[in-house]
Amino acid sequence: MLVLTLAAQLLLAGEPAWFPFSIPDLATAATDGADLDLSYLNAEPAGAHGRLRARGEQVVDERGQPVRLIGSNITDFWPMMPKEQAEPAARRLAQLGMNCVRFHYYDWDVAPRGILNADRQTLNPEKLDQLDWFFAKLKQHGVYVDLNLHVARGYADMPPGWDWMGKHLDFVHEPYIESQLRFARELLDHRNTYTGLRYADDPGVAVIELNNENTALTNWGQYAALPAAFSEPLRAKWNAWLKAHYPSTEALARAWGGGLVGPELVRGMDPWAYQKVGGHGTLTAMVDATAPTGKYLRWDVTAPGTAFYHHQLMASSVPVQARRTYTLSFMGRCRPGGSDYLDLSMMLQVEPWSQVAAGSRVKLTPEWRRCEVSLVVGDPAGRPVRMNLNADNQMGTFDLAGLSLREGEPDPLAPGERLETGSVKLVGNNGTSGQARDYVAFLVDCEADYVARLRRLIRDELRSDAMVLCTQASYGGACGWLREAPGEVTDMHAYPAHPRQVTVDGRQYWTTDAKSMVREANGGLRSLANWRVAGKPFFVTEFDLNPPNPYAAECFPLLATLGSYQGWSCLLDYAWYNFGSSPGRGYLTSAFGTTGHSGQMAMIPASALLYRLGLVKPAEQRVELTVPQAACIAATARDRGGWQAVSWSDAGVDSLAPWLCGTAVTLVPGEGQPKASRAVPAPQGQQVVTDTGQVTWDRTRGAERLLVNAPAARLVAGFVGGQTVELGDVTLHFGGAPGSHAIAALVSLDGQPIRSAKRVLLSVVGRVRNTEQKTNVDGVPLDWGRGPVLAEPVPLTVTMPPVAKAVALDENGRARGAQPLSSDRRKLECGGGAATMWYLLTR
Repeated sequence: MLVLTLAAQLLLAGEPAWFPFSIPDLATAATDGADLDLSYLNAEPAGAHGRLRARGEQVVDERGQPVRLIGSNITDFWPMMPKEQAEPAARRLAQLGMNCVRFHYYDWDVAPRGILNADRQTLNPEKLDQLDWFFAKLKQHGVYVDLNLHVARGYADMPPGWDWMGKHLDFVHEPYIESQLRFARELLDHRNTYTGLRYADDPGVAVIELNNENTALTNWGQYAALPAAFSEPLRAKWNAWLKAHYPSTEALARAWGGGLVGPELVRGMDPWAYQKVGGHGTLTAMVDATAPTGKYLRWDVTAPGTAFYHHQLMASSVPVQARRTYTLSFMGRCRPGGSDYLDLSMMLQVEPWSQVAAGSRVKLTPEWRRCEVSLVVGDPAGRPVRMNLNADNQMGTFDLAGLSLREGEPDPLAPGERLETGSVKLVGNNGTSGQARDYVAFLVDCEADYVARLRRLIRDELRSDAMVLCTQASYGGACGWLREAPGEVTDMHAYPAHPRQVTVDGRQYWTTDAKSMVREANGGLRSLANWRVAGKPFFVTEFDLNPPNPYAAECFPLLATLGSYQGWSCLLDYAWYNFGSSPGRGYLTSAFGTTGHSGQMAMIPASALLYRLGLVKPAEQRVELTVPQAACIAATARDRGGWQAVSWSDAGVDSLAPWLCGTAVTLVPGEGQPKASRAVPAPQGQQVVTDTGQVTWDRTRGAERLLVNAPAARLVAGFVGGQTVELGDVTLHFGGAPGSHAIAALVSLDGQPIRSAKRVLLSVVGRVRNTEQKTNVDGVPLDWGRGPVLAEPVPLTVTMPPVAKAVALDENGRARGAQPLSSDRRKLECGGGAATMWYLLTR
């Protein structure tokens, strides 16, 4: 296996030597009062002007002054970081221009690693004291906190094989809800020794978040297979809900419909083939008189591949028709100790290999059980379709008997199921579309009750008026909007190129795909805008273009640009500190890390200025999608995975709309299809331009770039090597290899136009890597190496309105030395011997 250090790669490529540039994450005497110190943006403690509140689509303080929040997540051990590091960490966040962090995942373990006592339910006093201290220091330096109540804390007596964090079930299982109420009461009612305030009362708490990335609607058929201690209380609620909606069993059966029609489309074992892309496994026909039908397929997955689709069973060329419903039925079981689920769907068996019928996850047990899954086929447009059973790249043994595919839906009620006796079963992965709609509506009501109980605790018992959100809007698909309706804000997460684990020589490594948001990963950014609810502030509390992606430095500037244009209120990347990083280390050690990635950190000050000062003009026009509540339930019911959203494109709104105008959703009661306030067609040509004219996404192949041309901010990010970019009275000429990637931003430090600003920050960023970082040919970091961080020189000539002086800044933001200007004071050469990512221009 070929493994190269950075120095070897540069030597082979004939590239100039990269320079050391490790931006500190802890404040020191060198960063205090540096030439680049944005602490003035946080001139007062967080909450100095009262509680932050939602006013329309803005967050305001009690003076009515709008506040935009930008920052990062502080996770795992680090919300309870050692006291000697807490104040320098808080001070440094302010120096870089940030004013919000999210306390996240700190409930994952017992002390001394996490905040929990040995019971994993109550708070450890020593760790709580450390959290109090850090919170007080953040507040002192003008940094607000998003306080998470449940992220990773498990519960007592969780069912075998269930998510270890208790996700999904903790929305509906009473003992788990009571656990959350106790935890929330203990934390929010606790009085911080160092602020003198309860967290319920402290205006330094920007928002309280109930339950991270969670919903009762993910794989909503899974509850039927739970042990009786969990399924029976839920079944009782389900029957009570049905009795409130239907007068009799007969009325229920009519509403649910059902019945299979037509011939067998896939019968028995012969049509099934094992598609093994990576890893190891076997498919064997077994004969056993004690098994259903006397024979079955044994599918052994003995070694994983490297992607979720590497182990699949498929029946090819199934004769299905567009917009019809089909049911796959079989008897199934799994061997204890391995995976206990399969994902079912239909997909094209030719490019682009996309799904034509979203299926569901079937839970298996060691005992034979009947499985029935209904699939609604889209439009394959005459192309061949295959039926898929996907092992999700998990090891396990699966036995499958009596495989059958027929048109129609299964009968909804088994013999003996009666509404009058309360004996209607929970809906599993079988069931009719009518059953699915009712069951999803029931779970939506369960979620509404859960949210109401937590909000009553916070509002009525603890008397807190902090903004509250439950979880992220996309969890539960379109029904997520219904759950989040009581909240003061709407929140979302996105990772345009999420880290993934790969196996190299038998070892697991975290890595990412090399994707740029000005190319193929733009959808992961702009799709956030599809979830914004009209009339409320919109938050993005997790976002990252993660390292070792060579384009990771796009994270802050592109998020800040779109967030400014769309008028969003909070932008947080993931994560400042996490399991794989630590305060003061000074170099990158995690695919989820921000500290130590000098490319991302170098762009924070410019991005914070652009976003917090509103230097990019918000959209002048808007398209709103009006969505009936019944359409939300129908969308989630069509996807047993629980992720189906409503379609903007079906309403005549192109997917590029977030770069063309403002976007928002309005929820209304009743039935009907989503309707857009106006059509937004796809733009012609390669230039996508906002309605303000200040932001352009140039999609020219091989030279993709995002441009900002606003009076007080100029930005270019993308594949700009060898190009000259004109942004009003600023011209940027990039040297280097044609099409090489770089980011450059000129942002006013006083909010005045670039031509008259007294101080202007110029940020210039290429690629970054650690010293002696080792990667394989696929870019997987086999060894993160050590500090210092090395930065790629970006050859750049900037022509601009005359300035008096230009100085290069060091890693601390202090002046390193004057940079020569042309005789007319208009031209600056970057990327030579300056060895910096930051320049300060003054008049």
